[in-house]
Amino acid sequence: MLYNTDAVVVKTVRYGEHSAIVTLLTPSGLVSAMAKGALKPQSRLAAGTRLCAQGTYFLYQGHGMGDIRQVQLTASRRRLHEDIEAAAYAAYFCDLALVSTPERPHAPKAMFTQFSAVLDALELRDETPPDLLARVYEAKICSWLGASPNWERCIRCMGPLVPPAAYHMTEGGLVCGPCRRDVDRSAEFVVPERTGRLLTAFTEVDVRRLGRIQVSPPTRRSLDAILSHQLREFAGLHGKAKDVLDQIIRSLRLD
Repeated sequence: MLYNTDAVVVKTVRYGEHSAIVTLLTPSGLVSAMAKGALKPQSRLAAGTRLCAQGTYFLYQGHGMGDIRQVQLTASRRRLHEDIEAAAYAAYFCDLALVSTPERPHAPKAMFTQFSAVLDALELRDETPPDLLARVYEAKICSWLGASPNWERCIRCMGPLVPPAAYHMTEGGLVCGPCRRDVDRSAEFVVPERTGRLLTAFTEVDVRRLGRIQVSPPTRRSLDAILSHQLREFAGLHGKAKDVLDQIIRSLRLD
């Protein structure tokens, strides 16, 4: 069966001397396919099998894994390969997409459209800093995987987040000041007042309409810590890509 689909490359693995197994994120989920001869210098499939490439992919599906027959590229995203920081974030985003998206045809279309928009914003880098772009994408993944509470309500009493609110690592949400008297203080950290509103906004905003975001350093640190913990402990995503990203960013800051 021949079919075509819009897709973004989220993983490429060498297969033999000249071929590759490519994992594509499509509007309905992940699909893996063989790209025969794609690693040859003059292959017409070469550009379409690079990480973050996007286009229309023409596939033949027989028994087992399908074959990529043709690619009409719409975005090569060269900057995501040429800039070290952008490449590190792009690799992290691809890893998140890979471990969080169900196989085709079981994913909601938003997992494709928002991922594509995140890569576009990362490549342009005109308004949204890459670390905040990462927080936006992480917040959305938490929501898609059912690991996102009501960020503007206390997870214990469901009332307003009367300050000083804190993120509770065991409860998996924000706890208001009065309720903090009844929880284990060793498993919490106090968060800036805007944290809940920002987490809600990040979850709901369409990345294609994302504008300039100004967030203080303490709030950035809180958002990073909260979403990293939510993804690991409540969404079940235990990949090492975030650790690798953090190491690269730290090394770049030292240079």
